[in-house]
Amino acid sequence: MKHRGLLRFFSPFQRTVPAPNRFQEELAPRPIETPVSIALTSPAKPRDLPEEAVPGQQNQRQLETLLNSMQDAVIAVDAEGRVQWANQGMVELTQRVRLQAPLVETVRDPELLRAVKEAVDTRTVRGGRAIAIVSGKTFDVTAAPLPDGGAVAVLRDLTERELLEKTRRDFIANVSHELRTPLTNIQGYSETLLDTISPDSPQREFLEIIRKNAARMGRLTEDLLALARVESGEKRFDLEVVAPEDLLRDAAQNFAETAGGRDLQLEVKDEAARPVLADRDAIHHVFGNLLENAVKYGGSGTHIILGARPVEDAVEFYVQDFGPGIPSEHLSRLFERFYRVDKARSRESGGTGLGLSIAKHIVLAHGGSIRAESELNHGATFLFTLPSADQENNSDRA
Repeated sequence: MKHRGLLRFFSPFQRTVPAPNRFQEELAPRPIETPVSIALTSPAKPRDLPEEAVPGQQNQRQLETLLNSMQDAVIAVDAEGRVQWANQGMVELTQRVRLQAPLVETVRDPELLRAVKEAVDTRTVRGGRAIAIVSGKTFDVTAAPLPDGGAVAVLRDLTERELLEKTRRDFIANVSHELRTPLTNIQGYSETLLDTISPDSPQREFLEIIRKNAARMGRLTEDLLALARVESGEKRFDLEVVAPEDLLRDAAQNFAETAGGRDLQLEVKDEAARPVLADRDAIHHVFGNLLENAVKYGGSGTHIILGARPVEDAVEFYVQDFGPGIPSEHLSRLFERFYRVDKARSRESGGTGLGLSIAKHIVLAHGGSIRAESELNHGATFLFTLPSADQENNSDRA
């Protein structure tokens, strides 16, 4: 668990609360303008004992130093949601940490407040993404329960990483867009020359190589553009209530085009009665990539099963082949960009290495999940889920 090591320090200690007096009762809480000291108690130190004989105070100082040296901002609340302590990173971030005051007086970001409240109520780790703490900055939030009933929240600044990711996506999209026109021209002129040259001409082989590689580069640029649009959120999906049988029927028709008259068998198993929320064109693209993958790597005389079945609050679709299978060490990386199990075979088949990555991002944008299962010499199965339309309607009514 994230920052689990820190939590071990918390359990042996309790917070020290100074004895109230009439002056303190009259004073309202004020913003902290100096570094926050972690207020943890330790066993009372007898005056006749040396410093090293009191391990509690030593542990307290170590914990203070550790938390204040972290780049991440850390803040803790009690079971009632009142701020108990914060590290130096949190003080510098908000400039208004108020001890013993509700967390909302220090941080007004709804995602952070939600994550902390859920961590306190459910006693489980919760996460979120905060964008309202500092203008123009994005933070990853992890809230974990504390043994005394409160919770500790850790905020990690993601602004620079997201900026770099956006720059990368924009660069890929711009380059791919600029490459489309010259590649189309190369492919078009090579096809024109092939139509005008005699079949036994020695130049025909070279022209065919030019045409083939231009077509492959064209497919690559189109896939890069599609992936960049989905990743950036530029691609908008038109979600509608769709019956699983309609999606399977569209996929089966697409399979007939992909098979191209080859000796391939497709078996459709529709066991899902509940409708799903989906963009039909986008899911058609997902099935197209998965079926194309099954045809390429399913072996000769391929038998492919295409199906759907109900799972909790969703419908699970799957494409199963009975080819050589995929080694287990590759399964976790199959949906990465340009990742190939067999690089030589993938190049021969004309794949771009982006089909599964595009499928993953489309499914994630629908609120689903995607994975692969395989056993050597027993084929591979690619599975993805789409949220049930009935479940979505129930959530809206709630």
